[in-house]
Amino acid sequence: MFKTCAFCNAPFDGDGGPSGLGVGRRLAFDEWRGRLWVVCSKCSRWNLTPLDDRLERLEAVARSARDERGGSRVVASTEQIALIRWQRYDFVRVGNPLRVELATWRYGERLRTRQRERMMVVIPLTVAAVGLGIAANVAAGGGLGVFVWNLHRLVDQAYIGIVGRRKVVLAEPPICAHCGSLMELRARHVQHARLVPDAHAEVAVVLSCPKCRREGAQLTGPDAVQVLRQGLTYLNVTRSGRKRAEDAARVVDQVGGADRLMHDVARRELTLRSLRPERRLALEMAVDERAEVEELERQWREAEEIAEIADGTLSTSEEVEEELRRLKRDRGDQPSG
Repeated sequence: MFKTCAFCNAPFDGDGGPSGLGVGRRLAFDEWRGRLWVVCSKCSRWNLTPLDDRLERLEAVARSARDERGGSRVVASTEQIALIRWQRYDFVRVGNPLRVELATWRYGERLRTRQRERMMVVIPLTVAAVGLGIAANVAAGGGLGVFVWNLHRLVDQAYIGIVGRRKVVLAEPPICAHCGSLMELRARHVQHARLVPDAHAEVAVVLSCPKCRREGAQLTGPDAVQVLRQGLTYLNVTRSGRKRAEDAARVVDQVGGADRLMHDVARRELTLRSLRPERRLALEMAVDERAEVEELERQWREAEEIAEIADGTLSTSEEVEEELRRLKRDRGDQPSG
């Protein structure tokens, strides 16, 4: 088995888990067509595994992906792609994924990452503030009561300010339709944006101009997703606890899934800031889910084209054909796409 990515030459992470490949932390597989890929953690390209013993390894991965008792959980899914987490491995299953309701565990890793990032800023600021406060109080001969009481709030506000000032990177910054200025957006500016219905796009966002404060542009596609992700992160930065994540997951369940939640928010055309806290967090989860699985679908189509060429140049034995037929019978009907 190869040890580095065929596209960027970066070494693979992980050990392949149940596949026995010895490399890979994220594996993609298609039981219907007999494909197994190792996904590069650096460039995200899908590396097709050799045909020799692929079917046996594929079956081992598929078995683990279905092993709910062993900790297998569907993280996100569309009609063609399911992202499955098993222990410390990610499996991307292509073809007919089961529809699973939104649950808190899907976002645990993301929320933990956010909390770690926050602590990396908050702790140094707290230490510095305490040091300055002690020095100032000693010099003034005063007490530390009021200072300590307000310290946590002050440090939190400083961190929120840092997140709010982060630049929203777009392929091409929009121009305000009212004042004509280039709308250079920061995360805090997105709080006044609205998710709106659009006949030609799944996601459309109306933005308020940072200069004239009027709604001056509408974004769709990847730019709209990028704006939503950064703006909602800023709005939800203080509301990432487990209890609130559970409330947000319940909101998505009640409306029938991530897509329906986004359509419902768009239909109401409310600003992101005016949404209830748990609904804002639910929307962030929904947007992230859609963005991830859409990217996986794009990667899959690209990888499948290469796989068709690679496998088509090899002479397929009757033994391999029979094994593929057996897998298809075991899995039942699968989509042709």
